[in-house]
Amino acid sequence: MTQETIEDVEDSVMVRLGLARSISSCSVRRADEILVGTAEFVVSPGESEERIFLRTEMCADFDGHDLEELLVGEILKSGIDGKYAVVPLCPLIARHLLLHGEEFVSEGGAFRDPRPDDIRLITRAARSDAQECVSDAPVIRQQNFSVTLRLPFSMEEDECGPSFPTI
Repeated sequence: MTQETIEDVEDSVMVRLGLARSISSCSVRRADEILVGTAEFVVSPGESEERIFLRTEMCADFDGHDLEELLVGEILKSGIDGKYAVVPLCPLIARHLLLHGEEFVSEGGAFRDPRPDDIRLITRAARSDAQECVSDAPVIRQQNFSVTLRLPFSMEEDECGPSFPTI
């Protein structure tokens, strides 16, 4: 991906691709490596690669610096160069393709509307990602024990019916 300098921003920014087994991302970072924005995607299995973009977030401190356009532009340029189709579940990318989709296709890009299978694929990827986080956590020994709960408040009803617990 490329490096761009943005007016009124002291440092330049770079768009980086981070591929992962489940949920990957394209991120915009300042020269000091501070994350400014990210677009998450899942690569769909199949004959031809498709990247399903599910979420985009941009730091509010950089509104008005055209970083959204930079990120989306790099994603679409990468789609053309890498010959993969873009599937826009993310509203930011969907809006851009709604406005500039014909231009993107004329430059060699491809995109399609999201389908229910895309949601299922993202759900599986998110579960896989969560499972990886859990599997890296230290194992805590489980113990079975019983507890008798004794509440220090009353659960009585008053003239209005059941009431909130009072201490």
